Amino acid sequence: MIEQFKSYFAKLERLSCAELDRSAEKLVLAENGNVAKLIAHIAEMSARKAALELGYKNLFEYCVRRLNLSEGAVPARIHVANVSRRCPQLLVALAENRISLTVASLLAAHVTEDNVDKLISDCAGMKRQETAEYLVALEPKPVFEPSIRKRPQPAAPPSRPEKPTPMAPAPPVDATPKSAPILQPARPDEYNFRFTADRTFKDKFERLAEVLGVENAHKHMAEILEKALDVALEKKDPKKKLERRQDREKKREKGKSRSNEIAQNDEPATSRYIASEVSERVHARAGYQCEYRARDGRRCSSRTGLQIDHVRPFGIFRSNDERLLRLLCPAHNGLTAEHVYGAAFIQRKIAERRAVSRAP
Repeated sequence: MIEQFKSYFAKLERLSCAELDRSAEKLVLAENGNVAKLIAHIAEMSARKAALELGYKNLFEYCVRRLNLSEGAVPARIHVANVSRRCPQLLVALAENRISLTVASLLAAHVTEDNVDKLISDCAGMKRQETAEYLVALEPKPVFEPSIRKRPQPAAPPSRPEKPTPMAPAPPVDATPKSAPILQPARPDEYNFRFTADRTFKDKFERLAEVLGVENAHKHMAEILEKALDVALEKKDPKKKLERRQDREKKREKGKSRSNEIAQNDEPATSRYIASEVSERVHARAGYQCEYRARDGRRCSSRTGLQIDHVRPFGIFRSNDERLLRLLCPAHNGLTAEHVYGAAFIQRKIAERRAVSRAP
């Protein structure tokens, strides 16, 4: 391959500037055509949920790990893929080099079957900033209200002592100075936090995000830390301990401990409830990772929001046998449910749950 490119460079050196320009233009057209076809592939992969079938936790991971695409380039391709079946004009314009992939991804959120041709025509040849300004003109955003605020008074300089004091020896210079911790009010009900922590804290934080089922941990730091505080208070707060003890005593009095809801393996279970000790063993057995495997043996890498799944569907076999429980991520849990009950049935159940949750 190295020799091939050395030969190619030698060939390019013999071309004139005009010939180089025409050759580059042809390559761009070929590249954009291939990108448009790749996006069509991604759209079909999405429609079939093929990435899940192949053992990847989502379409993004498939594009990055299987297709080796740049992480920064994948979102734009997925955005366009999401509307390409409904508005294939985007792919045509991209393949013909009338719009760039960046512009196509910006338009994807705004195109409809009625306006797609006009938007493409208006934005042909535009760059990112021009397209963004064009779209803002179509859908204006809120404008900040002008305001005048009093500038804080500078702190008064410290008064000089009447008598000079001997200078203390200079402290050793820290080779890695750190910013001071910050806890300051930003708004009446919001505060700014800033502190420094080591790698162990970072690893614990990312693991906590996985346990809590929160994707993109660094974008939801406040949410994750608040949940961690809730868990700590729930466990350590004496008031919470008293409430839990009183609740257990009430259940024992009524003979309705949750452990009684677990059916024996030789009789149909009346509830999907899985005892916490059983759930803990299933998580440990799975190594705290989704157990879905594709036909080629690839195992899903997801460790976020893991759910207990019945290998023998509970709705059919009514069994909570621990040996037949496994750990799946939400996406693969949904996929396996569709395989058993059908996509239409699952969508109907989801719609029913949403209707119930929205009901007053």
